[in-house]
Amino acid sequence: MDAVGRQGRPAGPPVSTAAAGLLVGPWELREEIGHGGQATVHRARHATLRRSAAVKLIHRAVWSDPAFRVRFQRECDALAALDHPHVIPVHDAGECEGRGYLVMRLARGGSLAERMREGAMRPAEALPLLAAVADALDAVHAAGRVHRDVTPANILLDPDGGPWLGDFGLARRIDATIATGEGVLVGTAAYLAPEVIAGGRAGPEADRYALAAVAFHMLTGRAPFVAPDLAGVLYGHMHHDPPSVRELQPHLPAALDTALRAGLARRPAQRPPTARALVACIAGALRDARRGPVATVTAIAPGPTRMLPAPDRDRTVAVPRRRRGRRALTAVAAAALALLVGVAGGLAYTQRDSLPFMTEAVAEAPRVTTVPGADGIDIPAGAPAGDDLPAGVPALDAVAATTGDVRVVSLPGGAAALAAVRDALDRDGYGASTAEFEGRPIGLEAARPWDFFVDTDRYGLMVLREPAGERALIVSGDTDDVRAYMAGLAVSIGARILPAA
Repeated sequence: MDAVGRQGRPAGPPVSTAAAGLLVGPWELREEIGHGGQATVHRARHATLRRSAAVKLIHRAVWSDPAFRVRFQRECDALAALDHPHVIPVHDAGECEGRGYLVMRLARGGSLAERMREGAMRPAEALPLLAAVADALDAVHAAGRVHRDVTPANILLDPDGGPWLGDFGLARRIDATIATGEGVLVGTAAYLAPEVIAGGRAGPEADRYALAAVAFHMLTGRAPFVAPDLAGVLYGHMHHDPPSVRELQPHLPAALDTALRAGLARRPAQRPPTARALVACIAGALRDARRGPVATVTAIAPGPTRMLPAPDRDRTVAVPRRRRGRRALTAVAAAALALLVGVAGGLAYTQRDSLPFMTEAVAEAPRVTTVPGADGIDIPAGAPAGDDLPAGVPALDAVAATTGDVRVVSLPGGAAALAAVRDALDRDGYGASTAEFEGRPIGLEAARPWDFFVDTDRYGLMVLREPAGERALIVSGDTDDVRAYMAGLAVSIGARILPAA
């Protein structure tokens, strides 16, 4: 169940509305925002701190089961042990009047499942979400646990910091048994790995399979295997390859099939070695499709691999401008890193041609080719330089330009894209604080702690509302120049600037 977001009401036991107004510990329950067979989720307010949260309140009949209470404690332990920006934050847990409860951060944007009801997502919207969830999954696995229920309903969205990976009720240690009772199949069928269906050990590879199935669904608008009944879906996972993405969304590149099928390989050992590597393969297939010949990833059995030579154009490197106090990978270095990660997991790269990445449907939302100047007047932009974006942030559809004394990058995806940028800056030692203009939050400022020997650069992070959607702006330069640009933009196009996260 989506632990903290709004969702439709699935079939389940009747839920009493009498819980509204009930005190669960210090939390006063408000309206119900979701429910399932095990629990209801309520918006709640702390009785003294006046802060909002989401309270997952377990049904009494379920809580009376000792085995469930063990799984509930496992969920609490898993979440408490993971301090990660894309794992749902937990505030409290306990038991009240014969019912367990878990208090979590309120995801005001609902769940990915709700977003996906609108249809397939554009790559520029999907990739930042996938990258964030992949980072969270790798952290889960590094902590020695397996999530075991990676689904769109358990990926929660929030403009203040989501996406978050939630609902760890099925998570368990990697070395633990997966027995859940005779005949009981844990997980959501549309995203279950073949080895889980067969009753085998569910390892990190099963989570990566589920993430690949979620990625397939996000980009095509449907799950990789559909059938009139559960048996047909499970049979598809066990015996069939997913359909070509071009059958479902003709504008998607053929190279994407290879990347997704690597993640959906029926043998666990043939899948990418990390969730980050899986998303890097997907991003590479989408990015390189715009350039003509691409390097695509093919799943093979583990064993010796070799790297085929890349075309000469891939060895042409533009030397980026040097900046004081900046550590960044060049675009070629980042591509090489993603390539090496794939090879380390038993993946071989081959050359192939792809079809153009454009259809009439995509043409309705033209690609942005400008960035706003400080006076709000758009100026032409080109491809980002190697150090324009923090390492690990996908550059798909990003454009950049120099305006005045600052460098400005425009990145599609709005708040979700900006969250990925902020996470990358946090990992690189930058701290973020709210940037204000005339008392109104207009964005974020990110800078490393001041150093006597290095005049550090500063980033300004903003989100603009556009007719075709939201875009993120990443401004870099010296402190005063960045602040002057952000203030100038607030004056010229203030109504289009979304409040700072």
